[in-house]
Amino acid sequence: MSRVRLAGPIAAALALGLASACTGPQVNEEFNDTEALAAMEAFLAESIAQLEGFPGFQSRVVELKDCLHGVDRNEVLEGQDTVHLSYVFPEASWEDPLVRETYPEVLADFWETEGHEVDIDRDDTGAVSHVSAVREDGIGLYYMVWGQVVMEASLGGGPECVEVDDEFSVPAPLGGVQPDHDSVPEGGHDDGR
Repeated sequence: MSRVRLAGPIAAALALGLASACTGPQVNEEFNDTEALAAMEAFLAESIAQLEGFPGFQSRVVELKDCLHGVDRNEVLEGQDTVHLSYVFPEASWEDPLVRETYPEVLADFWETEGHEVDIDRDDTGAVSHVSAVREDGIGLYYMVWGQVVMEASLGGGPECVEVDDEFSVPAPLGGVQPDHDSVPEGGHDDGR
């Protein structure tokens, strides 16, 4: 009988512990936001170097967002932010079999050869709709084939937080993105421009 009574409080304590662990911020101490972005850009550059006939990118978006946590993700961890990088292929290439079919397979093979954790999602026809690689340092790269074709990067497969660099800087974009199609955070500047 006493075991049954103890099971409730123990289960409640475990549930509270798990809930607070799941709602606390995920912080990557290996990078600050400038270093994380530079690592994402470098990983992306290595990856597109494998793509024969690469058409370049149409646009880039670099986003810095607050480090949110808590049950409702409404608490902000000061001095930390999240970094997200997105490149969109030119619209003229979205239906190209090279971009839609060949590139995802090439990247999956390359990333597996490099020893990264690779995940591949296929649609009903067997074509790759999403392929991702996450490195040991937490940098993830995602190739998504939807209506448009996009390559994105983040830390930890999602909103993992890093220390804010007061002198945040943004590398020049890859793949020939023109300045009017390059969206960077206010205060960030493009190196090499």
